[in-house]
Amino acid sequence: MKRLIAEMGGKDTIVVDKEADLELAATSIVASAFGFSGQKCSACSRAVVVEDVYDQVLNRVVELTNELTQGDPTDPNNYMATVIDQSAYNKIMSYIEIGKQEGKLMTGGEGDDSKGYFIKPTVFADLSPESRIMKEEIFGPVVGFTKAKDFDEAIDIANNTEYGLTGAVITNNRMNQEKAREDFHVGNLYFNRGCTGAIVGYQPFGGFNMSGTDSKAGGPDYLLLHMQAKTTSEMY
Repeated sequence: MKRLIAEMGGKDTIVVDKEADLELAATSIVASAFGFSGQKCSACSRAVVVEDVYDQVLNRVVELTNELTQGDPTDPNNYMATVIDQSAYNKIMSYIEIGKQEGKLMTGGEGDDSKGYFIKPTVFADLSPESRIMKEEIFGPVVGFTKAKDFDEAIDIANNTEYGLTGAVITNNRMNQEKAREDFHVGNLYFNRGCTGAIVGYQPFGGFNMSGTDSKAGGPDYLLLHMQAKTTSEMY
């Protein structure tokens, strides 16, 4: 049989606990969702926030998103440029139309392909965990918000996906960190930071389920996956 080493897609979640640095939570969501115009398998496309702090985090994310600049990528004053091509543009814009039906558009939702494939960074709120925006990979500058009644439900919602690549938890509660360490089913889990930007050689990278074979590129065992083991014995 052919062996397979695969790294595929993601539907990555940042979970925000009620015991969290809310400014850190908001900045982590924005950076993880909109860096590289959201065109990363590890990009944050879902924010699951405990209801006690939901409005504060959502409103701050909207504020920060509205401050992002978009344009020529050779201009360092621009935070974002375009998405990769017309096909990606069409797909992302179709998901934005879906999002308008499934949740509340907080900011963005507009595109312009006349001089490049520009899509404004987009935030949807009040989404059902079962909505398409919260379940399907978009691979663009779109993030959806869902409210959880407590931290346990937030982890359950975060795991409610066929993917399992990256995730992040923003919390100052050590017990909840340990719960997430055990129960949040992703290949790369980050605490009190964004869910993207693994450093090869320092943070081996790879996910579960439909995100890949958990082959952990950049780790010390990765080379062995490309080799064949042979057992030998000799009689003396």
